[in-house]
Amino acid sequence: MSRMSVPEAAAELGVSVARIRQRIDEGSLVAEKVGGRWLVDLASSGSADRPQRGRPVHPEAVWYSLLALQRAAQVDLPKIDLPKIDLPKIDLLSQDLIAEAKKISPASRHRAVARLSAAITREDHDAILSWLRNRGERRVYKAAMADLQPLRDDNRLLPSGLSHPDSGMSDPRVAEGYVAAADIHAVAADHWLERPSIDERPNVFVHIVPALPSRIGALLLAADLAEHEGPRERRRAHELLDIAIGAGV
Repeated sequence: MSRMSVPEAAAELGVSVARIRQRIDEGSLVAEKVGGRWLVDLASSGSADRPQRGRPVHPEAVWYSLLALQRAAQVDLPKIDLPKIDLPKIDLLSQDLIAEAKKISPASRHRAVARLSAAITREDHDAILSWLRNRGERRVYKAAMADLQPLRDDNRLLPSGLSHPDSGMSDPRVAEGYVAAADIHAVAADHWLERPSIDERPNVFVHIVPALPSRIGALLLAADLAEHEGPRERRRAHELLDIAIGAGV
């Protein structure tokens, strides 16, 4: 594995050294202390930790854009003024997530919907994945094999990515899913999730979001798989994006 110092990781991600140390402390970067200094493994941390250029994007903006586009597809009004929609209960997102998504300002709603809808209209896979990457923090953990199935069965975790049947590559050696931000500490403690050392491969991938979606659709599953960066996962992610675009998201 490729290791780098904290300053090197900060330069790679375009953030401060303090931010790298904070992420090591919270467990969202794979790192190990060797000889009194931290070494960071960005490859195992996943592409969600790659630099994001421009204005930071709040997860609520991403979820609002998904809400609005799905609502437009349901009512078959592609030119509707999406940011002004009074969003009802729909399949993709739970009522809790709808409430979180609607906290952003009208201007932020408009920008969010415009950004995702433009990327979908252009069939720009890279732009879609770049936008969806902001849907929440991705953390990696190491767990004992015996603890993986109880974790997948925990209703606080919504299976996704390599744990989702529609991925076509479900792996019993891995647990992946979405966890609400309010539950992550309890879930990690209850299932003995630990940060992997620099020489360990993580086997738990958690997407931390404001509130749980009610299900995982093609766009979310594509975003999950793309963050693994393996060729099979990336290929399947692009297949799912084609399916979503072809279905008229």
